[in-house]
Amino acid sequence: MKNKALLVGINQYPNPSNELRGCVNDVLDMEHYIAETHKVYAKENIKKLTDQQATKQAIVQQIKWLLAEASAGDSLLFHYSGHGAQVPTQNRLLEKDGLDEIICPYDFDGSPATTLRDKEFAALFATIPKDVHFVWISDSCHAEDLSREPLMCNAANEMRYRYFHGLNPAMSRANNSQITTGLAPIAQPLNGALLSACASHELSADAIINNRFNGAFTYYLIQNLKLYGADKSMQEIVGYVNVDLNKNGYDQNPQTEGLLEQKTFFL
Repeated sequence: MKNKALLVGINQYPNPSNELRGCVNDVLDMEHYIAETHKVYAKENIKKLTDQQATKQAIVQQIKWLLAEASAGDSLLFHYSGHGAQVPTQNRLLEKDGLDEIICPYDFDGSPATTLRDKEFAALFATIPKDVHFVWISDSCHAEDLSREPLMCNAANEMRYRYFHGLNPAMSRANNSQITTGLAPIAQPLNGALLSACASHELSADAIINNRFNGAFTYYLIQNLKLYGADKSMQEIVGYVNVDLNKNGYDQNPQTEGLLEQKTFFL
């Protein structure tokens, strides 16, 4: 049995207006949870990419490491905390709204060479063998209107949102009716479970909780996994996270999808 995890968190982007503060804490907290609280993943089988390490090339290379030689009974985890966005699709036959969902690596500049699209994830994850326990966490959000002026906070402790600023307006033409749910809508169901931080019309909060920066979704996900992870499905856990987020004033409703959403987080 080969249990492996890839944890990616990006606080620092080349453009200071895109700075986040809780993403590295997210992956450190997830590492502690899976390797210390529940010793399911050995530390030598956990790889982390943070800030400038997390280029597109590096993320793709390490996803290939994550999936390499996977076989039935293995557990694989991919956790991404950082910016997300939407850009015009390269294949309009596959996207009714004309948009691809993307994550924004450290070196993202809007070019294909630095963009990680939902279709690229679909191609990578299509290689996952049957009966591999694959969990994908995305604590990011999609752009509602990337041509707007950046929404930045003056106070150091105010909440920010994980959508990317600085794209050419022509790169995005999303509006409220065009945003799609989840990170990677694909033709075939994901052979795994995708736990995403928010629904289609919402943003993912980068917040301060208990005097420490975190993604609100990741924070409450780990809290609920500690309480219920042994006997509740990932779909049920995310339902509890939804309750906690709304109770604490976060306007986001996380989602689950994939063939394993009814399974527990750990085998």
